[in-house]
Amino acid sequence: MIGWLCSGKIFAYKGVMFECHAWGPPWPLKKNGDPRARAGKVFYRLVKEFEALPEEERKACRVGGGCMRVDIPEK
Repeated sequence: MIGWLCSGKIFAYKGVMFECHAWGPPWPLKKNGDPRARAGKVFYRLVKEFEALPEEERKACRVGGGCMRVDIPEK
């Protein structure tokens, strides 16, 4: 059996970690990966700058997340 675990893609840009996914806006993360309580104007300015980067530079900032295949052994 094959399963999939998916999460938002995690990026680190200019010292800020944040998660991007298909079902909502980007959201800042704490250093331990937990979501921050708020995202303000400064964060969204940073995201706008990040999104203006060429695709290759954005890919280079990715530090985790996405989908992962999980092979489940049959009993």
